[in-house]
Amino acid sequence: MTTTAHVLVHDSDSELVAERERRKVALAATLRLFAKLGYEFGFNGHLTVRDPASDDLFWANPWKVPFGRVRVSDLLLVSASDDPAGRVVQGAADAAVSGFAGQHILHSAREDAVAVVHVHSPAGFTWASQPQVLDPLTTDSALIHGLQAVHEDFGLTGEGHRTTADSLGPTAKILVQRGHGFITIGRSLEEAAFYFIAAERAAHQQLQLEAAGRGERIDDSLLAKWALTPDLAEQHYFPHLQQVLHDEVDMLL
Repeated sequence: MTTTAHVLVHDSDSELVAERERRKVALAATLRLFAKLGYEFGFNGHLTVRDPASDDLFWANPWKVPFGRVRVSDLLLVSASDDPAGRVVQGAADAAVSGFAGQHILHSAREDAVAVVHVHSPAGFTWASQPQVLDPLTTDSALIHGLQAVHEDFGLTGEGHRTTADSLGPTAKILVQRGHGFITIGRSLEEAAFYFIAAERAAHQQLQLEAAGRGERIDDSLLAKWALTPDLAEQHYFPHLQQVLHDEVDMLL
């Protein structure tokens, strides 16, 4: 059973409808991919992407549904207009969303935060126990050099504590949260998802190198060559997306 308490505006606009579907497919595919990559832990993890029709409507993964089983039809439309925690306005009648308030802080703070990704990945959480930006020790980790920021105040509120938006600032795309892993943003789900994958890979590499007593920054002259842009991040993500679409056709139901 589904509820359609909220009617999407401009549904007669074919380009808008196509873009909405594209974003939903990317969201469901990313959940499937993250399940394969081992980024799922319990019922934790939140992926949200703005609906193209409204700044106050977002598509999100349903709480307690395994990432590897989410279909496009399972995604929830969440309104932020009257409840900072998010109100489900389209989706299964018994469905719920979690972690939306934290996601919405970043959606609201940055125009380029069309998508926000946060899951409990192993290396990211390990790295976040002593939060600092990751070093460009390999050309892979150089991809995210200059795109990171650190949030020391995770879970702390009130006077003297910074919000995630404060810590992310105007240009960073990857936030290392003390004790709570990575959160990434992007102009698309594809961009934000690849930043997350790249950050998790960089954390895994650096943890391994440091444990072995090794690790040396690549030459600074190489950093600009390898640095990601939004276009490059989306292009890097394309093969991952295509593989999921090939392997998991039930996702489109």
